[in-house]
Amino acid sequence: MHNRIAKVLIILSAIFLMVTGAVFAAGSKEGTAAPARPKMRMWIDHPFYVKATEGLLESYALEWAQQTGVDLEYSQDSDKIMFPRIDAAIESKTLPDVLLCDILWLPKMQRAGLVTDVTALAKELNANMGGFTKGVVAAVTTPDGSFVAIPMFASTEEQYARKDLMDAKGLAIPDTWADTLTVARAINNPPTVWGWGHQVAPYDGERHNSAMILAYGGAVWSKDGKSVTLDSPQTRQAIDLVKSAYEDGVIPKDAVTWDDAGNNTAYQSGKVGFAENTGSIATWLKANDPTLFNNTVFKLFPTGPVGRFIQGDAWVLFIPNTSKYPDQAKDLIRSLSQQKRQEEIITAMGGFRIPVYTDLIKLPVWQDRALKPLADSAPYVYMPGYPGPVTSLALEEFNQRVIAKMMLRVLTDKWTDDQAIAEAVETIKRIQTSLK
Repeated sequence: MHNRIAKVLIILSAIFLMVTGAVFAAGSKEGTAAPARPKMRMWIDHPFYVKATEGLLESYALEWAQQTGVDLEYSQDSDKIMFPRIDAAIESKTLPDVLLCDILWLPKMQRAGLVTDVTALAKELNANMGGFTKGVVAAVTTPDGSFVAIPMFASTEEQYARKDLMDAKGLAIPDTWADTLTVARAINNPPTVWGWGHQVAPYDGERHNSAMILAYGGAVWSKDGKSVTLDSPQTRQAIDLVKSAYEDGVIPKDAVTWDDAGNNTAYQSGKVGFAENTGSIATWLKANDPTLFNNTVFKLFPTGPVGRFIQGDAWVLFIPNTSKYPDQAKDLIRSLSQQKRQEEIITAMGGFRIPVYTDLIKLPVWQDRALKPLADSAPYVYMPGYPGPVTSLALEEFNQRVIAKMMLRVLTDKWTDDQAIAEAVETIKRIQTSLK
C-alpha cells in the first residue's frame, strides 16, 4: 500500500516538474528575447552650405537614437536627389518619420492629407529661448492657430557692396533700390566688373524681386490673402528698375541663366559690385578672400519708397501622419530643439541660417560685422503671402516662381510689363483653382 502511494507521488512529482519546467523554460525564453527596436527614418531636403553643420546635426540625431534604443536611418543630399525622393514619398505616402524641409513643401503635405497636428509640442518648445520669432509662427500655423510643423531654421538676406569701387568714385554707400542702381551705373565697367549682380531667377530671384515689389508699394496678395493685387503701378516700377539695369548692361547678360549660386559666384569672383544674399557670401569671403572681405560693406537689404522688406524662408521639422512612431519622432524633435544644440548649430552655420528662437539672435556670432545686418534685418522679414497670411496658395505661388518668371518674360522674351503681369496673374488664378 505504502509502495503504491509512493509510486503515485513520484509520478505526480515528475509530471509537476515537467509542466513547471516547460512553463519556466517558455517564460525564460520569452523573457530573454530582445524587444524589437523601432526603425525610424529622418531626411533632410538639402545640403548645408557649411559642411561641419551637417555632421553636427547628424551626430545629434544619432546620439538621440542610441540613447533611446532606436535604429535611425539618416539621409541628407542635394535637392536634385532629395526633391524627387520626397515627391515620390508624398505620392506613395512613404515619407520618413521626420523630415527637415523648406516650408514650401507644406502645401503638398496638406493636400495629400499627411499633416500631423503638433500644436502641443510647438507650445512646449515656444516657451524656450524667448519663443519662436513671429515670421516663422505664421509659416507653420493654420488659420485656427494649429501647428503643422516645428520651426528649425530661418533665413534672411543682406546686401554686399564693393566699398573700394565706390571709394574710387567718391560715392556714398546707397540705402535704397534706386540709389543702388545709380551707384551701380557709376562703377559699371564690363567686362572687368558689372555694377550689379541682381539675381533674376529662380529661387533667389523670386525672393529678391518680390521684396522689391513690396518696397515700391505693390504686393502679390491682398491683406486677407484671397485676392491677387499684383497688377499695379508699383509692380511696374519695380520691374522697370530691373529692366533698365539689365538693358543698360549694369546687370550681366548671363544673369538670366544663373542658378541660385550665380550671384554668389559673381560677387565672390569680383565680377559684380553689388549682390544680395544670405550670409553664405560673407562666410566664403572670410575663409577664401580676405582682401575682398575687407573691401566689402555688409549692409541691410535696400529700402524703397514705402519701406524695407526682405522675404524670408523657413525650414521646419515635419512629422507625417503615416509615421509608426509619432511619439518618438516628437521626442527626436524635442532633442534637436534643446538650447545648447540650437546654439551650436546656429553658430556653426556662420550666418547661412538664422535662429527661429528670439533669444538666439543675441549669440556672439551676430556681432560679426559681416553678419550683424542679418540680425538687424529681423523687423523687416516677411513670409510669402504678405501683407496677408501665409497660405497654401501663397506658398504654392512662390514654389512655382511666378514673380521670377514674370521678370524673365520682360528681360529675355521682351514682353511688355502688361503682358508679363497678366500672365503672372493668370498663373496664380490657375493655382488658386487647382487648390480648391
